[in-house]
Amino acid sequence: MKVTPNTRLITFGDSWTQGHGVELDIHYKEVISPNEFTNKLRNSNGWPRHLATLLDLPFVNCGWCNFSNKNILEEIKKNIEYLHKDDIIIIMLSYPYRDSGDPINDIKTITTLLSEYNYFLFNSFAKTFMTELNLNTNDIDLSRFIDKELTMSSLLIDYEKQKNISVWEYNFRYPYTWQNTDGGDTHPNYLGYKIIANKIYELLKKYDNDSRSSIK
Repeated sequence: MKVTPNTRLITFGDSWTQGHGVELDIHYKEVISPNEFTNKLRNSNGWPRHLATLLDLPFVNCGWCNFSNKNILEEIKKNIEYLHKDDIIIIMLSYPYRDSGDPINDIKTITTLLSEYNYFLFNSFAKTFMTELNLNTNDIDLSRFIDKELTMSSLLIDYEKQKNISVWEYNFRYPYTWQNTDGGDTHPNYLGYKIIANKIYELLKKYDNDSRSSIK
């Protein structure tokens, strides 16, 4: 994964990528697009911002609240003319069955579309193939799906249990009724997004070492 002076970090995803939850006003909890100021606050302070800082790269956050994987795919198509081969592109996948999603076909289309780009896939609050283990994925290139078993929600749940500190929006504590398959109604806070960024950076470094590449 070669990093050049022209490399940028480009991210795609749902509300967990846009940065929903960094705001402190709980009135915005269920509001997809509250106002321009809060949208910019979210967009500029989620995990893409923190990861860009770790990588020392400029970034563009193309995450949007309420996006399904099909919406993410359409957003990639809409912006692909602006993507460069030097960019690091990260797709943080949403719940696989959101808006009647089809995990196999959605991922196959994304990986095919980005096959000549420097892209990576991660799970947000649900495993992409949680009920698809017996389906044939042999015709899908999953080499850039860094950790198919890891979800960012499980990462944060474990962190809070260990540190006894909130990593959730508006300083909520871990909602014990959660299942990893339906946790998308709760979002990280500023600290939570930093933890996610640190984990992605760690995994990218490991990928880089394993592939003898040149990420910073």
